[in-house]
Amino acid sequence: MIRFAWLQSRTQLATAYALLAAVTVAALITGVQLAHVYETSVAHCQIGCSQVTANYLSRASFMDKTLDILARVVPALLGLFWGAPLLAREFESGTYRLAWTQSISRRRWLLTRIGVGALATLTLAALFSLVVTWWYADRDRVGANTFDLLDRRDLAPVAYAVFAFAVGVMSGALIRRTVPAMAATLGLFVFARIAVNLWVRPHLLPARHAIVSLARSGPVQLGIGVNNGGSIHLFAKGGAPPNAWTQASDFVTLSGQRVSSSQLSAFLQQHCSGLIAAGRAGAPDGKAAADDPAPRCLDEVAQTFKLAVSYQPASRYWIFQWLEAGIFLMLGAAAIGVTYRWVTRRAH
Repeated sequence: MIRFAWLQSRTQLATAYALLAAVTVAALITGVQLAHVYETSVAHCQIGCSQVTANYLSRASFMDKTLDILARVVPALLGLFWGAPLLAREFESGTYRLAWTQSISRRRWLLTRIGVGALATLTLAALFSLVVTWWYADRDRVGANTFDLLDRRDLAPVAYAVFAFAVGVMSGALIRRTVPAMAATLGLFVFARIAVNLWVRPHLLPARHAIVSLARSGPVQLGIGVNNGGSIHLFAKGGAPPNAWTQASDFVTLSGQRVSSSQLSAFLQQHCSGLIAAGRAGAPDGKAAADDPAPRCLDEVAQTFKLAVSYQPASRYWIFQWLEAGIFLMLGAAAIGVTYRWVTRRAH
């Protein structure tokens, strides 16, 4: 039965692994060159590093964009083209009846089909994620926050692929038609990814909290602007440790009480109204004039408020990787459980 399942899927497996080999070769050629540039220029840079880093990140932009897109879509494609047709094609064509009238039981037929497909999916997804993670290793050190890339590196994409395959198998078993099963697989996969990203991941671990000074020499980038309607708005960026995932940031008083938007607006109208009269949204280029209202306004803000930041430290990156991978693997196992019960007890 295993040999039969392999023979049925060998063409699509060979095609997929051939494409993986082509991507791997291209990644190796460009990746080795980028690693050499990183070691010789970026890693030991001491002067003009921002320009050196920008030049480094601009290299191999086509490969960068291609791998980034593939890292997002490959898990879904495996569910669409490997998972959904696996059983739907058998039910749609009626060939499952022939298999069930032989000496092979439904359970063995089903578990063998799923086992071979799941192993192939897991292997391909793991190899592809390894290639992508290796290629971006140096670029990620200088060009991105690790949490921003959590769903495109390391373990998480592999778990996404297994989940997509399992959902595809379940959709094919329940719907019994290939094209509708593929559509259902895509919808369920996208919904699960969005739901976990928005509503589950932020609550996996309790956030750490810090209250940070808004002084110009501090870690927060403070800015102020004037809308077309004349209202003043204040914005702040930073405050969390390097490579941390900032989940929330709010202005607070010096005693730590949260400042509402109406309170902040009233404060800005009272202390920073000179910005409106000046007709600009920030300090002018070059050295600020002595009577420029923007620096004075920001100094007043820094003396009156602080920034409360909630964040996940960079040290928790791998914890989030394992937790998110575990969530999707459990969802995939649940989908396989539904498939097993449906096919072995209800399908005819």
